[in-house]
Amino acid sequence: MQVFKLFMLILKKKLPLSVTIMIVFMLLYAGMAFLDDNDDKFTESKLDIVINDLDDTPESRALTEFIGKKHNIVTPTMPLKDALYFATVDYSLTINKGYSEKLTSDDTSGMFVEQHVYDSYSVAYMSSWLDEYVSCVRACTASGESLTDAISSAEEAMTLYTEVTYMSSDAGNANGMTSGSGFFRYLPFIFLSLMITVLSSVMMSINDKEVRFRTNCSKIRTTSFVLQILAGSVVYVLAVWVVFMLLGMAFSGGIYSGTAWLNVVNSGIFAVISAFIAVLISLLLRTQASLNLVCNTLSISMSFLCGVFIPQSLLGDTVLSIGRFFPAFWYVKVSNMLTGAELYSSAKVTQYMLIEVCFAAAIGAAVLLVYKLKVRSSE
Repeated sequence: MQVFKLFMLILKKKLPLSVTIMIVFMLLYAGMAFLDDNDDKFTESKLDIVINDLDDTPESRALTEFIGKKHNIVTPTMPLKDALYFATVDYSLTINKGYSEKLTSDDTSGMFVEQHVYDSYSVAYMSSWLDEYVSCVRACTASGESLTDAISSAEEAMTLYTEVTYMSSDAGNANGMTSGSGFFRYLPFIFLSLMITVLSSVMMSINDKEVRFRTNCSKIRTTSFVLQILAGSVVYVLAVWVVFMLLGMAFSGGIYSGTAWLNVVNSGIFAVISAFIAVLISLLLRTQASLNLVCNTLSISMSFLCGVFIPQSLLGDTVLSIGRFFPAFWYVKVSNMLTGAELYSSAKVTQYMLIEVCFAAAIGAAVLLVYKLKVRSSE
């Protein structure tokens, strides 16, 4: 087991790099999970509003009272411009004289004067809300209601809320960032980075020309040499995969259940694919100086093209067409189904995983072919 011991000795020197990459990934994911840990996706903000009612009619006072139910009507303790600048007041509304008359006329221009310093969604919503209120009152008066009744009807209509329920397909409690979907979604990038950075480097050291010549002169058979390298690679890949599966359990809050186990299987297949890619790169590159460049180029480009960093639903048709030629594309397709981003289909999940297995077999065959050519050239 001399080759295996040599493999593990070189791997030991590379472990600090592996641990660093894992820690960085953990910290980034923990930050994203913490920011996403919020069930309230939307809450209506309350603004601090100053209202100057120049019309002073029952209709304008009704508007002021209605605004007060949704926002905070305040009196500035300093000049209005200063209050707006220092953000002690968010919004200033002046109801111009003639407001009540224009509610029943064809001309609705100049009903309000709005002032604000800082743009925000809440300020923009307030402006559109005023337009909606006026339109609603005018629609009610056009239907034959009196102005007083129209104002009451408009207020009733605008206080109706639509209950929104966020739906997701059942994925074995694996929907949402905090339950592990984001964790599994980003694994292709981290697996490729770990395998290429560490495993490729170890393989290149072992397959160095001088080391290879010495091995050929020794009593170690080629079959034994290959099997010992394979054993070392399996130990590293399995260790990395198990560590991340345990981390996934920690983030999801317990043992995997239901279809969440498919995420585990899916990640295992891609870990093997990443290992084959790393070995193939080690056989094709001549110097380790270019290893980081290849690692960053391949892992980042594949992640962007296949929907790891950007959801596939936001990618263009051309990008998706290119992404189909990479195994990470099909990994993400499975992950999307298991987390509710796409409609779940067990038949399609199986189909996409089989495509990943075919990628693994094809890359593995390429590794064997390139390795045989390397051996013959060294002989």
